[in-house]
Amino acid sequence: MSRPTRSSVILVPLLLAVIAAQALAEGNPNSVPIIYTTDLYHPHDDPDDHFDLATLFAIPEFDLRAVVIDTGQRGKDRPGILPVRQMIHVTGRDVPVAAGLIDNIKHQCDPALNRPDPEQAGVKLILDVLRKADKPVTVFTTGSLRDVAAAYNRDRALLKQKVARIYINVGHSAGGPEHNVGLDRHAYVRILGSDLPVYWVPCFGGDGFYSHWHFRQGDVLDAAPLPVQNFFVYCLTRANADQRDPIKSLTDPIDPAVKQKIWDGKRNMWCTGAFLHAAGRCDPTFTFEKVTVHLGNDGKTRITRPGDGLEVMTFHHADPDAYAKAMTDTLRSLLSKAGSAK
Repeated sequence: MSRPTRSSVILVPLLLAVIAAQALAEGNPNSVPIIYTTDLYHPHDDPDDHFDLATLFAIPEFDLRAVVIDTGQRGKDRPGILPVRQMIHVTGRDVPVAAGLIDNIKHQCDPALNRPDPEQAGVKLILDVLRKADKPVTVFTTGSLRDVAAAYNRDRALLKQKVARIYINVGHSAGGPEHNVGLDRHAYVRILGSDLPVYWVPCFGGDGFYSHWHFRQGDVLDAAPLPVQNFFVYCLTRANADQRDPIKSLTDPIDPAVKQKIWDGKRNMWCTGAFLHAAGRCDPTFTFEKVTVHLGNDGKTRITRPGDGLEVMTFHHADPDAYAKAMTDTLRSLLSKAGSAK
């Protein structure tokens, strides 16, 4: 999965607060407080992260407490602050944002305290939100686990007390290599093997223990309001603020040729089902099953026989076609309503 300058994005509330939707979530005792970490860049590496961001903001059950950009070397000059600004504007849901660590943790227990101050904002935001949380928080990760692992290594007791669940969208359930593991192997091993309540969402694997699915973009975007459509047009045309104002462009008419090209494009996805599960929504096409996972220090993982590894709640679907259809239909429905409560 997975360019405003890094110096400008240490920790920023991204627009004047439009707080009605957020206050509604915080006032709902059944809402799910969320810390979201994502390797979201602009221009993108893989725009599935933009679809995931829109999904996060579109789910009303979520009380968004923080977005942490999983920066790394790949994103150090282009953390995705701009698309978060756009989504705040579209939905009216304000959320603090921080860009995280650039270099990998050096070993599994590394707290990354020796990194420059500008890189510490992501880890500090995670810890700050957890310390102030009035109830346990769900942590939802895409990309590497670098900032979460550093936070865990700094205050393991806090994370044990305040993390209700941690969804990690990373890995391969049948021993193969996987991109997100390679982003920071030590962080992956640290969190998957930790004493936190891990919900593992392997990107790839076998026997239904993987989350990958795909769709035609137009099948989801056709139903979305114009600002949501323009959010994706801005992303997929790799526009920048020097060319087009990122906020004003949300209400621009869309060039028919540009629209046709984007609508016909295919999009690989991984995280949608786990978002629904985190929100407490039931979907019959997937579940989480407790299985035994062999975890190597090299980051390779495979489901194995009981007694030969860790017991981990793991994403599973039985019918890939039914699963993909359900995810497409649900994503279409969610994005069709994005911003309607603003």
